[in-house]
Amino acid sequence: MLNDKGVYDALGRVAESRLRNTSVEDIVAVALAVWHEGFVPDVSWAKKLNPTSQRVVGYALEFLAGFNVLCHEERECLLSFSNQLRSADIPYVEPDPHRDDLATDWGLKHDITPYFEHLSHFQTRHYGHNSEYKRPSPNFVL
Repeated sequence: MLNDKGVYDALGRVAESRLRNTSVEDIVAVALAVWHEGFVPDVSWAKKLNPTSQRVVGYALEFLAGFNVLCHEERECLLSFSNQLRSADIPYVEPDPHRDDLATDWGLKHDITPYFEHLSHFQTRHYGHNSEYKRPSPNFVL
């Protein structure tokens, strides 16, 4: 089980990196916390970040919310969080066929896809994560 401070620290480093040369350990820690421990950051924590870091965090959580390892309620909480970070003045970034469209929508030049090989085996409901976390429902997103 991961502690919240460790997850916040990892997410903060991911945000500061702007997804360039991001620590695999940090990305994995955030994904595990989101997918298997019900972690959703506090909006007030995220609002203290600079605008670019807020976009990275919003994108990362929206990206992670897109996997069916989550139940419907968990996904909705993550999307609600991300929507609260979306601002009207997202800078335009030229689309790139090698970048996730969602990252482009968030005005980011880098995305999570280069790290996905380190995450893919955790995004299954069959992954055996040791935690006392109980999902709010058995209704997984399909």
